Amino acid sequence: MTSKEGMREIESAIRGVLMAKWDPIGVSDEPQAADEYDSYIWGIYGLFKKGANDEEIAEHLVKIETERMGLTDLEGKPFASQQALLSVAADLREILTSVSRKA
Repeated sequence: MTSKEGMREIESAIRGVLMAKWDPIGVSDEPQAADEYDSYIWGIYGLFKKGANDEEIAEHLVKIETERMGLTDLEGKPFASQQALLSVAADLREILTSVSRKA
């Protein structure tokens, strides 16, 4: 696999998890929104490459939701539960570990 192919596979893998498992704004059913979360892909991958654990990746997702997207309840707390975000982080780790082994 070339470096360019590997990057595309990583990007596609992360995009798939973000759309299927995370999707804080509920656009996964909209084909034209397939790239909605692409601006977050390489930050997530960077955390993975640095050895971030699931809690650190989940915290990164919380920051995206609350600070970048402004998605909080009336008390300023994130809508997503810590458990849900840890599950997304675990899915990201699993898929990235698999893709990294191929590269």
